[in-house]
Amino acid sequence: MGLLLPAVQQAREAARRTQCKNNLKQLGLALHNYEGTYGVLPAALYGTVPTNTYGLPAAAREDDGFGWMVSILPYIEQDNLYRRINPMGIPGIFSQTAIREANYGTGVTVITGGDTIIPGFLCPSSAMPAIAPVTWLIPGGPAGSVALTHRNPERAGYATSSYKSAGGANAGDYGVIHKMFEGGGSKFRDITDGMSNTLMVVESTYVQSTVSAALRPTTPLVLGTHFLQDWPIWMGSHGNGQDETVRTNGRWGSVINGRCTVQRMALAINDDNAFSYHTGGAQFCLCDGSVRFITENIDVYTYDFLHDKRDGGIIGDY
Repeated sequence: MGLLLPAVQQAREAARRTQCKNNLKQLGLALHNYEGTYGVLPAALYGTVPTNTYGLPAAAREDDGFGWMVSILPYIEQDNLYRRINPMGIPGIFSQTAIREANYGTGVTVITGGDTIIPGFLCPSSAMPAIAPVTWLIPGGPAGSVALTHRNPERAGYATSSYKSAGGANAGDYGVIHKMFEGGGSKFRDITDGMSNTLMVVESTYVQSTVSAALRPTTPLVLGTHFLQDWPIWMGSHGNGQDETVRTNGRWGSVINGRCTVQRMALAINDDNAFSYHTGGAQFCLCDGSVRFITENIDVYTYDFLHDKRDGGIIGDY
């Protein structure tokens, strides 16, 4: 009986990994249909706020608004949910509406539809909670560490996602899906490196629970007093570091399934690595809609080139 258990566990994980792959295929198809309708991919994050934390124009506030997954709801058979959320603005563009504006400082009140768990947005292998909790184990700490009350409780109660958009290898409009502050979504014609050589959606279901915080810490205490706030909720962002794009850069050592430290982070946001609960790597959807499992041992330059839509880098075997 003991000999059968590992085989059963492997079979179950193979089935979960296949489901995760299918999720990414559906996301890729939805993004293709969206681009076919509007002529451009959705922005990673829409919305404005009246305040100006970063010294930027209010319209360029980068960390508040509806996320790209709201944009594609009508293309994944979630049109009723899209209508319930009722994002303002012309079709495909959510203007003057932000989660922070509607929800900031309201405790655990959740915007209509924001607590809807969408199975296609979740990898079945992930141990990450499907709903962002009010308290959580200190990321990177040993099992049994004290749980902290959410620094910004208005983010609690929202449904999470295991997938993020591929924003590029550096700051700027180098990937295919960006926040409005960084240029918004790309047109497929702008992907000069080729659709099969550029990443579009990345599996990023980082550690958030007691299940494996001691085994695979990816989100330690960073930058003095700031605890993790960057819950990957599919509806969007509340500001203060909540981010909906994935970035990697060899200089920061942002690697697949990597153990993040302050020295190994992506643009000072150390929980935006590609991360999965699949052994040996993570799954990615490329701009042509194909899905590949990429090993965590991929050459860092190849990995960077895959995130950039127009660098002209030579993609080696991976």
